This record gives sequence, C-alpha cells and structure tokens, in this order.
Amino acid sequence: MSPFARINSSRSPLLYAAIAAVLLTLIIGAGAAIATHDAHDRAHSAPAATSYQLPATQSAAA
Repeated sequence: MSPFARINSSRSPLLYAAIAAVLLTLIIGAGAAIATHDAHDRAHSAPAATSYQLPATQSAAA
C-alpha cells in the first residue's frame, strides 16, 4: 500500500487536528489580510511610501 493510500485511509485524530490547525491558520491569515487591506485610496497594491518613477529622459535635439 502506498504512503498516500495509508494517509487517505487513516482516521487518526492527530491527523484531523493538524489539518484543522492548518486550515484555521489560513482562514485567519486571509481574514487579517482582507481586513487590513485598504485599496480605496490608490489604484495598485504597492506600499504608499514606495515611489516607482521613471528616470527623466534627455532630448536628443540639443
């Protein structure tokens, strides 16, 4: 029997607790990310203090 089949057929309470803990952590983390995200004041998700300005180009007609 393959290891995956053994895990799939297992009814271990510890396995269920570990899976529940992982799912709960993901749900809480997603909720925190959604709750702290403020997209209403800018159009992109870059930090507000970060500036992505292109360098000024010099004209060749001088």
